[in-house]
Amino acid sequence: MIRLYDGMLLYHGSYCLVEEPDLSKCAKRKDFGQGFYLTSSKKQAASFLRTSILKAANAKMIDRTQNYGYISTYQFH
Repeated sequence: MIRLYDGMLLYHGSYCLVEEPDLSKCAKRKDFGQGFYLTSSKKQAASFLRTSILKAANAKMIDRTQNYGYISTYQFH
């Protein structure tokens, strides 16, 4: 397990930019329950982009032609 430290950068890969996480918009049936998932690895966040884009397109939240996503970055305090 990685220890969090002040100033640590955390990443979230998604079909959309997330400036302020809103737990009410998070899916309820995730591996560890409803929540906003972050990683300390920018590479891992990037690997989630395709899945996020496909899920959003299948749910008709975005146009099927969207082929880009966003890596939102947060600094832990």
